[in-house]
Amino acid sequence: MSSMTDSARPLLRAAGLSKYFPLESGILAGWRGAQAAVKAVESVSLDVYAGQTLAIVGESGSGKSTLGRLLLRLIQPSAGHVQYKGENIFAMNRAQLRAFRRQAQIILQDPYASLNPRMRVGHIIREPLDIYREGSKAEREKRVRALLERVGLTSAQARAYPAELSGGQRQRVCIAAALALSPEIVIADEPTSSLDVSVQAQTLNLLSDLQRDFNLTYVFITHDLGVVQHFSDRVAVMYLGKIVEEAPTDALFAAPQHPYTQVLFSAIPRPDPSRRVNWELPKGEPPSPLDPPSGCHFHPRCPQVLTACSSTVPRLLETAPGRRVACLLHEDEEN
Repeated sequence: MSSMTDSARPLLRAAGLSKYFPLESGILAGWRGAQAAVKAVESVSLDVYAGQTLAIVGESGSGKSTLGRLLLRLIQPSAGHVQYKGENIFAMNRAQLRAFRRQAQIILQDPYASLNPRMRVGHIIREPLDIYREGSKAEREKRVRALLERVGLTSAQARAYPAELSGGQRQRVCIAAALALSPEIVIADEPTSSLDVSVQAQTLNLLSDLQRDFNLTYVFITHDLGVVQHFSDRVAVMYLGKIVEEAPTDALFAAPQHPYTQVLFSAIPRPDPSRRVNWELPKGEPPSPLDPPSGCHFHPRCPQVLTACSSTVPRLLETAPGRRVACLLHEDEEN
């Protein structure tokens, strides 16, 4: 975890960000009507500060990966915008976008699927340098060797193909390729979920070391709260496309406020059985993003549901400095 730093302006800022995927054809579109759409991300606003790690957590289907792609302009939003150093990335021209691309990189979940199986490791890492014409050929090769060694691989492995490497080694290649252009911000989308537990720890330690050495800013997307506690500065919790709670990591783990966050915490394995939590488990199954519940999306499953929750959409309000919660139970705590 990086040290907390205060900044007047965030490195990356999302405001009112939404992404709807319309169902234009097929059985589901006919069933839901002509305007049916999956609301993958809905009215998300958040800040990412330089040198810090913002973790985005939630169940599968909560919109985490879609949000990560929006932050890099890999997909276009249905509404809202993202600012990088005060500039709207969706209004950038070709030259501005090219400059942004070198400063913002992504590490994907499946290292094998994200690597070209017909390219050697050295070529994969060198490709961004070739595209941006960084230095001479000899300087690029030197950079590739340095990156390989920095992520714990050998220079000889530059000639290997992805299929010849283990899962952990392939992920290290992905990390090296993401760092080739010396970016400022890296979106890490479930970078350890496909790895063995021991390899996960090694990868997280590597990412932490690289953040310190290169002053990187991370947006870390995961469903594993155990990883989040030791790796992030702040946490944003998503449910059905919306942020329901955001707080500094220590504060969130000390006292999660939203009932959904409490549910997530109750699922964390605890080595000491005597340290039990009193949070109730959710009711029923997660609703479909095609037909989210009215009011608070979590209310059909919430063990602390109020009568108003079925009709009133809770606002994401600040309940303490640096802490926001979208829950009617906490609306009287607004500062």
